[in-house]
Amino acid sequence: MSGTDPNPRNPENTALPREGPRTTLSPRETVVLFPTYGHFSDGDGTWRIPVSGAVFEPGVVTVRRRILLRLLRRVMNVPPEALESSIFRERIGAFIAAAERGRSIALQSGSIAFPLRRKTRRDGRFSGVLRLAAGDLDRLVRHGQIADGWLNFDVALPDGDQRAFGGRAALLPARGASVISDIDDTIKHSAVWSRRALLANTFLREFEYVAGMAERYQVWAAGGAAFHYVSSSPWQLYGPLADLQRCAGFPEGSFHLRAFRLRDQMLRGVPLLRRHGKLAAIRRVLRAFPERRFVLIGDSGERDPELYGAVARRYPRQVASIHIRLVHGRPWSDERGARAFRRIDRDRWSVFEDAAELPDRLTAAGGSPLA
Repeated sequence: MSGTDPNPRNPENTALPREGPRTTLSPRETVVLFPTYGHFSDGDGTWRIPVSGAVFEPGVVTVRRRILLRLLRRVMNVPPEALESSIFRERIGAFIAAAERGRSIALQSGSIAFPLRRKTRRDGRFSGVLRLAAGDLDRLVRHGQIADGWLNFDVALPDGDQRAFGGRAALLPARGASVISDIDDTIKHSAVWSRRALLANTFLREFEYVAGMAERYQVWAAGGAAFHYVSSSPWQLYGPLADLQRCAGFPEGSFHLRAFRLRDQMLRGVPLLRRHGKLAAIRRVLRAFPERRFVLIGDSGERDPELYGAVARRYPRQVASIHIRLVHGRPWSDERGARAFRRIDRDRWSVFEDAAELPDRLTAAGGSPLA
């Protein structure tokens, strides 16, 4: 199949020639694309790749944003000079940037372009589904756009715009093992139970990963497991979180972060981390791979046990096991475990304090390997 669509109406997000639509940005606007996954659809014989990202413009701090920053400093209870640190300036940048609404987005991989039907929303975010026919996939492999199971794509920009905004998608087979991992207090120390400590760990301190977790994840990845990092962390933290993932040696995987506005956090008292949206993200992954087996990794700091228990009851054939890291911010009890994992066999879930307590290989109840 060539890159030209034989249907002149061009269904949404099917492959187009490279000279197709482009994303027009001002010189100050930037785009972030979140790592994602692709799955094969037997229904139409195409690979479907859900994509998401955001368009924003780092700019001058307005009076309204200065007020928000003062409120943030007050909540963290730190002196004014704390907001001048390089860490704070880096972390706060995407939170106070101007979101760009109504931008048309087109992506490309090699000579194939994909326009997204929906424009960027009020918060600058966008999403869509790319579709690749088998012939297009073969062509991208030949041209080096697919390597080690990952598809590389970029924002399609007009001629003369030399900037590059890249994204990646893991093209996963229908069967296999996947790990769905939380981030905060699961692989990164965050202290989500304390609003002040959470804000300080988010904006003022170097991220600190949980010892041993990267090494255990690497063993699972070497055994064939794919990874999906599903978190209630704001999407604005994707850059620092991706740096942590790479520097600490966590396996590459898709990222699923939540929509967030600093204004809501400061003026309405909305928690920095909320579980709303996390369940929906997990469900989308499970629905995309009905024949894969999943291991869910979280922590006891907030509601991971209850959320994962609900997922396991809804998808009993797909969820092979659940592992909950115990944190000091919210005490664990047998009663909580019994409630969270009711009607789930005891050998399908466990709690742990040290990464060494996690299994060396991923198995289902009874010991059969998942990958």
